[in-house]
Amino acid sequence: MKLQALLQDVETKSVYTLNPDITNISDDTGKIRRSGLFVCIKGNKFDGHDFAQKALEKGAEVVICERDLGIKNSVIVEDSRKAYAKICAAFYGNCHKTMRMIGVTGTNGKTTTSYLLKKIFEDAGYKTGLIGTVNVVIGKEKYPADLTTPDPTDLHRYLMLMNIAGCNVCIMEVSSQALDQDRVYGINFDCSIYTNLSPEHLDYHKNMEDYAKAKSKLFEASKISVINADDKYALKMLENAVGKTVTYSVSDTADFHADNIKMTADGVCYRLSHKSDEYHVSFDSIGIFSVYNSMAALSAAQVMELNLDRAIRSVSRFDGILGRMEKVENSFGLNIIIDYAHTPDSLMNAAKTLKSVYEGKLITVFGCGGDRDKEKRPLMGEVACKYSDFVFVTSDNPRTENPEEIINDITRGLDKTKYFKITDRKLAIKSALYSAKAGDTVLIAGKGHEKYQILGTQKIYFNEREIIRKLLEDKARF
Repeated sequence: MKLQALLQDVETKSVYTLNPDITNISDDTGKIRRSGLFVCIKGNKFDGHDFAQKALEKGAEVVICERDLGIKNSVIVEDSRKAYAKICAAFYGNCHKTMRMIGVTGTNGKTTTSYLLKKIFEDAGYKTGLIGTVNVVIGKEKYPADLTTPDPTDLHRYLMLMNIAGCNVCIMEVSSQALDQDRVYGINFDCSIYTNLSPEHLDYHKNMEDYAKAKSKLFEASKISVINADDKYALKMLENAVGKTVTYSVSDTADFHADNIKMTADGVCYRLSHKSDEYHVSFDSIGIFSVYNSMAALSAAQVMELNLDRAIRSVSRFDGILGRMEKVENSFGLNIIIDYAHTPDSLMNAAKTLKSVYEGKLITVFGCGGDRDKEKRPLMGEVACKYSDFVFVTSDNPRTENPEEIINDITRGLDKTKYFKITDRKLAIKSALYSAKAGDTVLIAGKGHEKYQILGTQKIYFNEREIIRKLLEDKARF
C-alpha cells in the first residue's frame, strides 16, 4: 500500500513527498522487513526513536517519529502511538468500519461478558469475531492470545480476517493498558460495557484514579455506554461517556435492575426489570458476579436492538468458559474449581461464593505473578486466608523474580496455621487434592485458561486440567 494512502487520516508535522509501497508495519525492529514502515514509540523501558537507524538498515522505507532524528525518509507526527493505530487500520482496510464493534472493559468479568455476548449474537443469526484474554475467535478458527487487547498491527489484522470470514459483529475485551497506549485509537465502538474496577495493574498505573482514567477513555469513543451503576467508579465512566448511557444494578435504581436473586451450587436466577417489563433470568454460573456479568451482556444486547427474550434464552444455554469457575468432575466427591482469579477482589469473590454454595472445607491454591504489581501480594494472602479454611501458597508465573521471595511477600504477617508454602505449583495442587475429603472444595486460582508457567523468560507447558486428572488417577490407585 502506498505511504500517502496510509497517512491519509494522520496529522503530520513535516512536509514529505515520498510515496513508496509499504508491505509491512511495526514498532519492533525485529519484525521490520524490506519495504517496511517503522513507527518510533517511546515506552517505559525503550524509546523506539533510538532504533530508527537500525530499522532503516533492516529494510524500512520510512520511519514515523515525533521529532527530527536527522535521518532520511522520516515523517514527523504529533503522537506516534495514535499514528500507529491509524496507519495499521488503513493498512488492513479499516475493517472496524464494516462491523458492529463492541468493547468490554473492567478489572473482572470482561471475558465472561464477552463470551455471553458472542453466544447471544450468534443465536440471533450474526456471525461474530471475538478478541480477548483467552483467545481470538474468528468463525470456527481460534488463535492464541498473547495480550488481552493486541497491538495495532495484530488487532487490525484480526479485524481484516473477521471481515474476510464474513463477521458482522466484533466483541473485544479492551484493557486499561491498551487504552492508555492508544491501541484502539480511531475505532468508534457501537457499544461499550463497563463491569467494575478494583486494584490491579498498579505496577503500570500510578494509582486507582489513573487506572480509572485509562478505562474511561473507552467511553469517549462509544455510541452507547453500558455501565455497572453499583461500582464506585461508575460516575467517572458516565462523566466521560459521549454517547447514550445505560446503567445496570442489583442494589439501586438503574435502567436494568435485578432483584429476587437466588444463588445455588448450580447457578443463579433473578428477576430482571427494564422499564415496565420484567423477565426471569437463569444462568448456570455461580456467584453474584454471574448476575452482574449476565446483566451486562443482556443490557448491551437490548440496547443494540436484539430481542431480550431470545437473549435470555441464550444466557440460559451458555456452556461456560475455560478457567472461569470451571468445575473438574471427579469420583472422589470433591468440588474442584479452576478459576482465573488473580486479583484480591476476584479471589475474594470466588472464595466467598464457593463457601456459600458448598458445604465442607475450602482449600485454596494460589500464587502471584512475578515482575508485576507487588502491592497486591499481601492483600491476596490476606483474602485467601480470611475466606479459606486452608491455603497452599505457591508459584504463578514468577517470570524473572525468585518465586520464594514472591511467596514471602504474600505470606508476610499472616497466621502461619492458615497456610503452607509450596513453591512447586504441581506439588501444591497435589497437596490440596490429597488433603481434601469428600464434600470439600479445592479452589485452584490464578491461571484459569492458561496452559503454561512463565519461568524466567520462557513459557513452560503447564496444563492444570491434565495435572489434576493424573493426580486423581494416582490417588485412586492407593
